[in-house]
Amino acid sequence: MTLAVHRGADWKIRLDRPEAANALSPALVDALHDLLDEAAAIRPEALVLEGNPRHFAAGFDLSGLSGESDASLAHRFLRIGLLLERLATAPYLTVAVVEGSAVGAGADLVAACDHRLAGPDARFAFPGARFGVVLGTSRLRSITDPSVFLGGDTVAAAAAGGLVTGAPGDLSGILETWARVDPTARPALLAAARPVHDADAALAALTRSVTTPGLHDRLTAYRRRALSHRSHSEELE
Repeated sequence: MTLAVHRGADWKIRLDRPEAANALSPALVDALHDLLDEAAAIRPEALVLEGNPRHFAAGFDLSGLSGESDASLAHRFLRIGLLLERLATAPYLTVAVVEGSAVGAGADLVAACDHRLAGPDARFAFPGARFGVVLGTSRLRSITDPSVFLGGDTVAAAAAGGLVTGAPGDLSGILETWARVDPTARPALLAAARPVHDADAALAALTRSVTTPGLHDRLTAYRRRALSHRSHSEELE
């Protein structure tokens, strides 16, 4: 299982790969696309994305990197890019609830939502610049100061600026308020509240970045550095 789904007037979707810190595997990304297909037909009032107390989503799943190629990795990133654009333009309210870490593509999922609720222990990182992938950068710029994040360092919720719009305790009030809005007025309200974003330009920038030769090598080097840093940190504890 990659997702736990509760369907009602509001859909609550829990990313459910705790053994992999909810990293975005091909199966998880496909499941999210399938879910958005279903939601596009049924039109819930809102869709809520949640993780677990330790991890919202650890980003692009690198666990099978040795069996990947530049082409397969590029395809996976483009599938995630399309997922972000679908979420950002969904015909219903979208909410991300973050209690733990949201990294890379996981943080981009958060940024694509209308409401971005983060607990005091939530933290965010956008490390794509460290391996040359432009994913969600223009959207991040439209909601907050990207210079806080673009170096790839981890940022606490309290320092995340406009990326965070509230706390998890605000969720019920947000959903109750939205439920009282006349359904005929919701599309216009969503369009007015969402930041101006050029989806075609964003996907073109992503395509250029992931089709630059050497993607596999760049990700391999990034993963090696990340594992080395983790081991060094553990030695210091």
